[in-house]
Amino acid sequence: MALIEPGDVARLFNGLVAELAERDPGRLRSGFQVAELYQQIVPYRTHRTKLGFVSNQDYEGAILGLLAGLGGYATVEPAEVQDTLAAEVDSPNPDTTLFREFAGARIRLDAARVQDVLDDDQAYAPPPAPGAAPGSAPVSAPVAPPEPRAPVFELAGDVARPPVPSATPAPALTPSTTRCPGCAADLPDDRPVIFCPFCGKPVGAPTCVRCGDQLRAEWTFCPRCGHARAQ
Repeated sequence: MALIEPGDVARLFNGLVAELAERDPGRLRSGFQVAELYQQIVPYRTHRTKLGFVSNQDYEGAILGLLAGLGGYATVEPAEVQDTLAAEVDSPNPDTTLFREFAGARIRLDAARVQDVLDDDQAYAPPPAPGAAPGSAPVSAPVAPPEPRAPVFELAGDVARPPVPSATPAPALTPSTTRCPGCAADLPDDRPVIFCPFCGKPVGAPTCVRCGDQLRAEWTFCPRCGHARAQ
């Protein structure tokens, strides 16, 4: 019975491609050294469960088969190294650790085989959101508007009043008559008039000096901000 199982080699290759695609996709094309394969990329101590190996011998046998060219997954440079490993795989009792003697050799993964693995991973990826175009970036969930905050109250003397919202003061109204009802003087007609410039009597709709809200003639305080009406 052969020690090198083709299924082990395929599983190692699939895990190797997935690991490089996530961590360093450029090396799927540029290649890497033999030592990097078992020391850094998919070392046995950290990847045995993910790769599905129950023993270190099975793991090393899969590496030996991969580097020997089984399945056409990879080539090794120089070519003499791959020929030596292939001869070892065909021997009656292969030494599964032989690849460690060629730690400086370079591995190049077969581009077509790599693409097959990447396509399979894409096929099992979660489907895009409904209405999303293929290959488009995921659409972020709509952000809920912030909840309204309770108003901060200002203290005016002993009475708490809400802050006065910023507002553009309402324009003063032009008086309904051209004469002051108090002194009967002619009022200016080139501007809005609130108080008679001669006797000081109110002749139009007054506004609050603080927030600009319109006031009634009989009001003493502004109903909007509570400020005392100008006398």
